[in-house]
Amino acid sequence: MKQNKMYLHCGIGALLFILIMFFLPAGNGLTADGVHLLAVLVPVLYLWITVGTDWVSLLALGVLVMTGVMANEKNYYAGVYSGSMGNFIIITVISCMALSAVLSQTGVITKIANWFITRKFCQGHPYTFLAMFILSFFVIGTFMEATAVTIMYINLAAEICNKLGYKKGDKFYTVMMCGIYWGNAVVSAGSPISHVLPLLLIAAAAPALGVTISFGQWLMVGIPFEIVSYLLLMLVIRFIWKPETDKFVNYDIQAMRKANPPLSKEGKITTVIFMLVVIVWLFPQFGTAIWPEAVGYLNNIGACIPPIIALALVCIIHVNGKPIARFPELVKTVPMGLLIFTATVTVYGAAINLDSCGISTWIYNLLSPVLSGLPTIAVMAFLVLGGMLMTQFTSNTVSMYLFYAITIALLASSGINMPAFVIIVALGAMLGLVTPAAAVPSPLFFGPEHINMKDTAKYAVIYLLLSFVALMVLIWPLANVLIKF
Repeated sequence: MKQNKMYLHCGIGALLFILIMFFLPAGNGLTADGVHLLAVLVPVLYLWITVGTDWVSLLALGVLVMTGVMANEKNYYAGVYSGSMGNFIIITVISCMALSAVLSQTGVITKIANWFITRKFCQGHPYTFLAMFILSFFVIGTFMEATAVTIMYINLAAEICNKLGYKKGDKFYTVMMCGIYWGNAVVSAGSPISHVLPLLLIAAAAPALGVTISFGQWLMVGIPFEIVSYLLLMLVIRFIWKPETDKFVNYDIQAMRKANPPLSKEGKITTVIFMLVVIVWLFPQFGTAIWPEAVGYLNNIGACIPPIIALALVCIIHVNGKPIARFPELVKTVPMGLLIFTATVTVYGAAINLDSCGISTWIYNLLSPVLSGLPTIAVMAFLVLGGMLMTQFTSNTVSMYLFYAITIALLASSGINMPAFVIIVALGAMLGLVTPAAAVPSPLFFGPEHINMKDTAKYAVIYLLLSFVALMVLIWPLANVLIKF
C-alpha cells in the first residue's frame, strides 16, 4: 500500500513538472529560467509534503543543476553546490547539533529540567508545577536542539504522569504534552541557536535583503516572542483549558530530587564551554562600545566558528582518562537527511529571488491587483496569518519559504523594515500546532497518541489566534524598533 502511494505521488510530481514546464507561459515578469525553476520547485514541494525530504532533496539538487538556472560562465553546477552543501549553514547545523548532543550525554539537560520542577513552591500547587515544567522546556529549548530536548521531555512527562496516576487522554497528561509540543514550535522559531528553520531563513534572506540577520538580532525579537508565547500558553491552560489536578497530591519533590544526581565534572565543563559559545554569539549585539575590533572580527568569521572550537575542546579535554566526547559518536547524532534537506532548501531559497528568474516580480504582479487597495499593515497581517494557517496543514519549512518569498515580492519596495518583518513572518509560519502534518516533531506526539486532535485542536486554535494578535500588536512594533542596519 505504501509503495503504491509513493508511485502515485511521484507520478503526480512528474505531471506537475510537465504541466508547468510546457504549459506555464513566460511573461508578466516571469522569465524562461523562472518557468524552469517553478517546474522543479512545485513538484519538489509536493514530494516533500507527501513522500519525504531525504532522497527527494538530493534529487532536487541534481535537477536544479540540470535546469542551468544557477549556471555561471564555466558550468551549471558550481552555483548550486556552493549555495547548498557549501553554504555556511551546513557547518553551523552540524556543529550546533553535535554540541547539543554533548550537553544531553553529559546530563546537563536533565539536571536543568529537574531543577525547575523540584522547587519547594511547586509542592501542592499543580499550576505552579505546570508553569515551571513548561518554563524549563522553553529555557532549555531556546539554546539546544529542540528535537532531542523534546524526546527527553516526553519521557519525563510520561514518567511524572505515571507516578501521579494520570494516563493518556486525561487533561493533565494532555496539557503537559501540549506544553512540550507547542513549546517546541515556539523555541524553534524564536532562537537560531541549534535550530534549523531560523538558520535556513537567515541564509536565504541575506541575498534578497542585502544584509545578514545575526543571531543576536534574531534573539532580540525571538526572546520577547517566546516570553509572550509562554505567558499566553499558561493563560490558555489556567483559564480556558483548566485540567483536573486532583491527583497532583501524589507529586513528591524529595523523591524527584533524590533521583537527580549532582552534575558530573564533564557536565560542568561542557556547560561552561557552551555558555562561552552563547556569549560569543551575542557579543556583536552589545560589545561594540566595549571592544569594536572583536565585534568586527566575529562578524567576519561568522556564527559557525564558536561551536566548532567548542566541539574541538570537548574532544580534547579528558576527565578520568577519557575525552568528554568522541567525535565519531557525535557525528552519528546528526542525520544526513536533515543536512541534505537543509542544503536544498537554502539553495532553492536563493534561486527563487534571482532576477534572472523573475519569480518575485511575477508573484507581485499576480497578487498586487488583489491587495493593492489594502493598507500596508493589512497586507502584513494577511501574510502573517496566511503563513500561520498554511503551516497547520503542511510542512512549516514549506510555509515559511513560500510566505517569505511572497513577502519579498509584495513588500520589498514598501518602505517597511524588511529584515524585521521577515522575522515576524517566519515566527508565524513556524507555529505548526493543530494537525499531525504541521511540524517535524508532530509524529512524536500524535503517533503514540500522547495527544490527539479531538482533545487539543480547539485550544490550539485559540492559542494561535492569540499568538497572531501578539505578533502584530506587540512583537512587530518591538522588532521594528530593535532591528536596525
